[in-house]
Amino acid sequence: MESGIVGYGASIPYRRMSVQQTLDVWKNSDIGIVKYHLKASERAVLFFNEDTNTLATQSSRNALRLAGLDGKQIEALYLGTGTNPWASNPSSPMIAESIGTSPEVMCSDVQFSGKSGTSAMQICSALAESGSIKYGMAIGADTLNRHVQPGELYEDVASAGSVSLVIGKENVIARIQGVLSHTSSLCDWFRLDGDRYIRTGSSDIPDAITIGLQEHTVAAVEKLNRKLGLKAADYTYAVFQQPYGYVPFAVGGVLGFKPEQVAPGNISEDIGDCGAASALLGLANVLDIAKAGDRILLASYGFGAGSDAFSLEVTPAIQEKRGRAPLVKDLLARKELVDYATAMKYEFKYLRSIYPLGPMT
Repeated sequence: MESGIVGYGASIPYRRMSVQQTLDVWKNSDIGIVKYHLKASERAVLFFNEDTNTLATQSSRNALRLAGLDGKQIEALYLGTGTNPWASNPSSPMIAESIGTSPEVMCSDVQFSGKSGTSAMQICSALAESGSIKYGMAIGADTLNRHVQPGELYEDVASAGSVSLVIGKENVIARIQGVLSHTSSLCDWFRLDGDRYIRTGSSDIPDAITIGLQEHTVAAVEKLNRKLGLKAADYTYAVFQQPYGYVPFAVGGVLGFKPEQVAPGNISEDIGDCGAASALLGLANVLDIAKAGDRILLASYGFGAGSDAFSLEVTPAIQEKRGRAPLVKDLLARKELVDYATAMKYEFKYLRSIYPLGPMT
């Protein structure tokens, strides 16, 4: 394949909350299990005026800055998310207008799973490979924290973030060598029509992760490696979907990856589960440190949607572009910790006025 990543950018909410805050209120688990076994420490907290669209707009601007392009050069924009703030309106046209694209842009939402960001990558890559576009924007963004019910075990890690990738065939910093998907229908996590909150079909989260995320990801990666004639030792880095910090190491171990290959792409211990941005944030963190010639495995997972696996090879162009946009480590370090009550207020968990008339801060 000739197409690949031309630029990338991330966006993470500034406010965070420690897992201890949630456990102190609900007392529904043990801090030792959550922090040291599941490997979760903090999650993002949305401010009252933040949502999937605002995060996606900021990450897209960062991606354009790193790519050295402007919005008018983006001919296709696809937003992958399971937490669109609109029930029936698409968000992608709003984001496209916010970054200054032409009205002739191909534009659509790719909805409903944690792999919808990598699905957007597949679409933009196919369009670039076919010559239909020169540059496309693939976005993975989610605000899971606004859609997990208070008191649920998953509330500890339900987070928010966005990553945008400019995809094209010129000035590529990471070329796509191959991609393969493994798909089956599985009701592990879901949200019914009209529901606000995401639910799980299992009372045991680690078991659900093994049956859903691990089994689908392992199948996708093994098939991709057979197709390309590669093995775990051929990759410099491996990045996986990461609802909890232990998950990438567990999945990587099954596939034969060493911890040092997995650790640089594992950021969920610091930020929680960012849904469609989860694996892409890990990828962005790896691209922040990668060198020319490094090979990266990227494998996403979406509940009820399966896994997308990519093999990427870093090019020398990355050195020239790096530093034009904020690094993931700097976004993670820049934060303000808030308590549980403040998080509930900002995320409208108990009350949301249609027209806020008073101060929200």
